[in-house]
Amino acid sequence: MKPYEVRAPRPDELRQLAQLKIDWAGLDPRPDKAAEWVYADELAAWMDRMGDRVLCRVAVMGDTLIGMAWLVVFERVPDFVERRRRTGDLQSVYVLPGKRGHGVGLALMNAITAEADRRGIPRLTVHSNSPGVALYEAAGFHGAATLLHRDRPADAPAG
Repeated sequence: MKPYEVRAPRPDELRQLAQLKIDWAGLDPRPDKAAEWVYADELAAWMDRMGDRVLCRVAVMGDTLIGMAWLVVFERVPDFVERRRRTGDLQSVYVLPGKRGHGVGLALMNAITAEADRRGIPRLTVHSNSPGVALYEAAGFHGAATLLHRDRPADAPAG
């Protein structure tokens, strides 16, 4: 039996989930507790607004969140054959540094991809850093030479 479980986060874990997102971002200096709580409330409100267009899975050891993975589902422009076209963007995959190397990241990926498959989402994408590529490949992701992206120019107004 694994020393952790992977599941959807519970409402009473949203502060811990917000702390994982802050850890993932690598903020220095780290926000104070009051700012973290405000962020946790905003994260919870965003999750409520997104409804089933966002999927989060957490890895839990005892009563502590040790990892997370998010999938944001988008509706694509309908085409003639496929009227409802969805795609998923994998985001903010993170495992606490001391818990890495024990299959937690892969377990999170497997939970996310299984739910995406259950929902009939045909394509998932992820933007990875170099160390994360092996994890995503182990979860069935592969590179595509035709997948391109554009970053907002530095002089463009922020939205």
